[in-house]
Amino acid sequence: MAETRTRASGIFTPTRGAARLTVSLDTLRVERDATGRVTGSRRVAGSTDQDAGKETGLLLAEAAERTASAVAGLQSAVAQVHEWRDGDGLPVSRRAELLARVETPGGPVLLGTSGPGDPAGLVEALPWDELGALSGPFVPVDPPDDWRERPVLLRPSAASVLVAGAAFSLTSRGGRATAARLAGRRILPQLTLTDLPSAPPESGLDASGLDGPGQDASGQNASGLDASGLDDRGDPALPTVLVDGGRICPPPPLAEGIALGRAVWDHDTGGFGPPPLSRLELGGPRAEVPPDAVELVWCVEGLQRYHGDGTVRLQCLARVADRPGGWFRLALRGKPVHLLRQARGLAGPPVAVHSDSDVTTRSLVLAGAAEMEGAGHAVVTVITP
Repeated sequence: MAETRTRASGIFTPTRGAARLTVSLDTLRVERDATGRVTGSRRVAGSTDQDAGKETGLLLAEAAERTASAVAGLQSAVAQVHEWRDGDGLPVSRRAELLARVETPGGPVLLGTSGPGDPAGLVEALPWDELGALSGPFVPVDPPDDWRERPVLLRPSAASVLVAGAAFSLTSRGGRATAARLAGRRILPQLTLTDLPSAPPESGLDASGLDGPGQDASGQNASGLDASGLDDRGDPALPTVLVDGGRICPPPPLAEGIALGRAVWDHDTGGFGPPPLSRLELGGPRAEVPPDAVELVWCVEGLQRYHGDGTVRLQCLARVADRPGGWFRLALRGKPVHLLRQARGLAGPPVAVHSDSDVTTRSLVLAGAAEMEGAGHAVVTVITP
């Protein structure tokens, strides 16, 4: 069995003169044995890879234009378009990723998203309204006197950091032992955390799956077809539930040191490795956006988020829901699983956030700063200029 994989990668960088746009193409012809295990690969000149390269360039140009109209502070943008084709050259699956680093008056932030199918809709999926709110001069205001008693709302950009941190804490070497010990215990409030196949060939789909609606957490696409396929070692690439309705699940089994169903072929080393990034999905009970919430909207970049003691520290641009015009900076520190124990529900539409992981999550409603600190689960402080 054979298949063709194309990856078009691009980077857009503004300069004093004309902006610099660089796009590279990499097309592999991958061979599988009868069990579905990849046995080798070779680089080829694909007949359709130029189309993926053009799409990548257009995606970056559109992102740059849209950013300029919002805050005029694009530092750089990167994009990738992945395409899988079967042995006959027929399209099977596509996926694209977009990530931009933007300088705002409040500091540098990341805009990122990803999704299956046609990449043309990625730019429109980014939260431009929230970014546009930072277009004016950033004059920090004092938070209201009762801010510590108000519920905390993490917008998807900030919530995704907790989701990725929680997944890592349950799947790392030490985390697997913890997950095995706590398996079956309810430690989170009705939240479900699912690890999705990162970049499967989706061999269960035919060309009709192209530009389709994607998969849900059960491994099916919206039409109900099984879309799990095989990973590059030939194992079923199925969604793995890490937390089910608040209960910790046993860690996924390993094969050759890699989670079952997650092996990715590395052409340069001629062997298997883990996926380059995780794809995660957080689900749970719905909640309304509290009208008096303290909203952590953007994480300021250039600062270490994850620490060796298992904690995350987010420095965020924040506002209160009933005073949307005033911004201030808050720091939130705690262990991701402990912070998720303070969740009160998920609000708003699901958003795909792309950075060091692909995370699909709604806004996360947490208890107030005083309550979280009283439980010993967080430290929340105002950052003064």
